[in-house]
Amino acid sequence: MGQIDGIDGSDGGDGSTDFDALRRALAENAEQPEGPARNARAEQLLAEAERLNIPLAVIEALGHQLKVYNYSSEKDKMFVPFARLLRMWDEHPEDFDEYEAHSLHWVFKWMSAGMLDQPHIPLASIEKWLGEMAHRYRLAGYSERAVHSAEFSVAEHIGDVARAERAYAAWLASDRDAMADCHACELHAQGIWQVTRGRDAEALELWRPVLEGEFACAHEPHTVLASSLAPLLRLGRVDEARAHHLRGFRLVRPMESMRGAYADHVEFCALTGNEARGLELLAERPAYFTDTGHPRSRLDFLAVVALLMDRLTGLGLAGQRVPGPAGRSWTAGELAGHAREEALELAERFDRRNGTSYAGERTRARMAQRPLTDRLPL
Repeated sequence: MGQIDGIDGSDGGDGSTDFDALRRALAENAEQPEGPARNARAEQLLAEAERLNIPLAVIEALGHQLKVYNYSSEKDKMFVPFARLLRMWDEHPEDFDEYEAHSLHWVFKWMSAGMLDQPHIPLASIEKWLGEMAHRYRLAGYSERAVHSAEFSVAEHIGDVARAERAYAAWLASDRDAMADCHACELHAQGIWQVTRGRDAEALELWRPVLEGEFACAHEPHTVLASSLAPLLRLGRVDEARAHHLRGFRLVRPMESMRGAYADHVEFCALTGNEARGLELLAERPAYFTDTGHPRSRLDFLAVVALLMDRLTGLGLAGQRVPGPAGRSWTAGELAGHAREEALELAERFDRRNGTSYAGERTRARMAQRPLTDRLPL
């Protein structure tokens, strides 16, 4: 691709017309569906930006690339453009306009969470990153709210309850500012902690403003609807659970990056006597079995696949043909063993990195769940 689509390069010599065309192309790509095609286009557009010899063009193209990676199954690719952006900021902050400077600090949060999701990144590196984030936020004059939220995420992930409670309290006590996550995302994370601590009703109360439409964003109420399914079932609120499944699945269905939320819907099917519906969900997303760019959501997905297959096996259907990883045919019994083995191996990688047994314990508990209702008609 020698030129940006629709541009002949006749810009009077200052590159401005080509830069305008690049910005249009970036905006158009941002509206495309999540996935490898959008990511590949972002990589092409970065190459075009580099040819313009305008630093801000490269900065905008790198920022776009980072965003599309984050909202895709290739989340592991976002660290490279971020490292380059950070180096450019440290060397020439004057090349960044106000929006790009804000964006750079904003995606610090994605990096800390993104590192947690990749078990090959050492915990010491993540802790060092938290310190770097706190330092840079102080320099820029931002509140510590997002920093405490990121520290909470680390502590929650490794199962350090005392540290998580301290960070949680500090997070809620800090001022909201331009770096705080949106209300919907914050409430989702806070509710997840209540569920983790066995407080389902409190979680659902926290999530109420998101579920009722008061707060929303690109990924909410999608994830709150998914996360609410098991708590609602445990509380016996089955009609609400059914409604949240039907509404929530429509939202996550077209979004490649939402494998973790998709897994919650598969789990819902396994716990409500809707095994056939669960198999339909698996058939729709064959790549979810094997996409490796986001190991944590792959662990979630494989765990609920094992749960669903164990349910089928328990119903005497171990020999039934089921959707599974491409390349061969699968029976429910075969896929149960495969998914369990893969899930536990992934959990063990996280536990080895974290120096705990928490991921393995949670994964085993998730796979061992029993149906919460015999049959919930959908």
